[in-house]
Amino acid sequence: MKIRKYKSADLNSVLSLIRRTYTKFNFNEGSKKASEDYLNKFSSDKINLVKIKETFLKIPIFLVGIKNKKIVGVIIGNMDRIINLYVEGIEHRKGIGAILVDKFERLAKEKGSTRIKIRSSIYAIPFYQKMSYKKTTGIRSFYSLKFQPMIKLFKDKNRKFLK
Repeated sequence: MKIRKYKSADLNSVLSLIRRTYTKFNFNEGSKKASEDYLNKFSSDKINLVKIKETFLKIPIFLVGIKNKKIVGVIIGNMDRIINLYVEGIEHRKGIGAILVDKFERLAKEKGSTRIKIRSSIYAIPFYQKMSYKKTTGIRSFYSLKFQPMIKLFKDKNRKFLK
């Protein structure tokens, strides 16, 4: 698998991947209306595409995972937060998410990050725990979508956790 930065030409493939994956694995983690509203943010109607394209190009860390010339994973965020991670359902448990998170963390550290936070979907909690993320509170709700706040602190060269 190849990991590279997002390009404008990836837009439709990324939107399709997000919508398919969210619908299959996360749709029932909130109210029906909230889930539909979330999916509408990634719709490919012409008016929305312009807005999404502009937004995507401003994201500090946006990587795609490519396998057999097809985008099978995306990770989006900034130096201290993973905003979205999606991996094609058929590719789950094959290490693609872990590779994307690892690359994301390395880039974040290069930008000076000492920690990464995430609002994990309920479905993804075990995955993030395997990646050494810890729950910070109980399950919360954001716009009627359930999530689990999690964090990963990085260690310095002396193996001490940074704050």
